[in-house]
Amino acid sequence: METMTPNYMLGLAALIISFAILFYVPVAYFLLKVRKNKKIK
Repeated sequence: METMTPNYMLGLAALIISFAILFYVPVAYFLLKVRKNKKIK
């Protein structure tokens, strides 16, 4: 684990965060749309 430099860890964290954002944003948007549709009905 000593081969992991701070820059590598930072890049890995940024990759995970960006992937999480890309995955959760459409899910959150879809849930909001469903909730709004249910309120209208």
